[in-house]
Amino acid sequence: MRTLVRATNWVGDVVMSLPAVRALRAADPKGDLAVLARPWVADLYRLLAEIDEVLVDTSKAPDADSKAKERLAGEIRGKSFDRAVVLPTSFETAWTLARAGVPERIGYRGELRGALLTHAVSHSLAPGEHQVWKHLRLAAAAGASPPAAPDVSWPISDEVRESARLRLKAADWKGGPFAAAHVASFAHAAKRWDLGRFAAVFDALAVRHGFPVVLLGSAGERSVNANAAARASKARMFDLSGVTSLPEALGVLAEARLFLGNDSGLAHLAGAAGTPSVVVFGSTDPEATRPWDGPRGDKRPVRLAVVRRRTLCAPCRFAVCPIDHACMEGVMPEDVLRAIEDVL
Repeated sequence: MRTLVRATNWVGDVVMSLPAVRALRAADPKGDLAVLARPWVADLYRLLAEIDEVLVDTSKAPDADSKAKERLAGEIRGKSFDRAVVLPTSFETAWTLARAGVPERIGYRGELRGALLTHAVSHSLAPGEHQVWKHLRLAAAAGASPPAAPDVSWPISDEVRESARLRLKAADWKGGPFAAAHVASFAHAAKRWDLGRFAAVFDALAVRHGFPVVLLGSAGERSVNANAAARASKARMFDLSGVTSLPEALGVLAEARLFLGNDSGLAHLAGAAGTPSVVVFGSTDPEATRPWDGPRGDKRPVRLAVVRRRTLCAPCRFAVCPIDHACMEGVMPEDVLRAIEDVL
């Protein structure tokens, strides 16, 4: 059977959907399994042995013309897929696959797209249930058997690690243990912990463990990273924002002794790489979107600490806090440092 998975658009969701991809592969080990993904996550899927082919959806690229969506549907039609598992919940993703004529289309109902799916699944996650099960239930609707213990562990090849080391060396890293950090969150300001407090933790890491800090992020997060680096007075800082590809960032995270950051896609990549991680949560729900901390397929220990201050208004999932940001303001550097010592 030829199966197409319409991938999620965000890095954290890519990691959380990995058990569903593996379940689909296990259900049809000799079939063809392809992924349709946005450009910024396509390279991550190319790293996975479970995937036979990666198609790239550029229909919303800045230089896309009015015929881009039609060409995408034509490309999919030409691949003669038997079915599509549609992980996103948008109308457009279902519409594209219906227009491409994929015979079987499995996805969640909603956004008036039920008629575009041949198998519309009711969204049934309980409050606080982890998002990893959202993707696995679609895989189950496609006939796959969900694992008792979902596994998001990501094998890191020597090639990916070496590429990451080259990036680090180009930034004047001389070797030795380091902490990786993601202090920004370009889409959700409410997720960001205070940069001065991050810097205080970085300085403490330098004093206690001798760790320099490697800042990761997109080019759009470069100014936030520069601000955080300027506030650290004792830690040696390396800023790789806008420099690494996502596979290279995965390699950097795999090489790191520790990851520290907000709730973001890079936190999920760090968890998938097996790096001890401390993640500060505020406006979002760690029960539903924390890096998955179930047993790993590679048997490595899972070391994750979530740091949060419980408030009546959290989780609100607002992009910008409309009041006092108490969920983040209540988290102190000493709270994060205690969590770091626990995972280390």
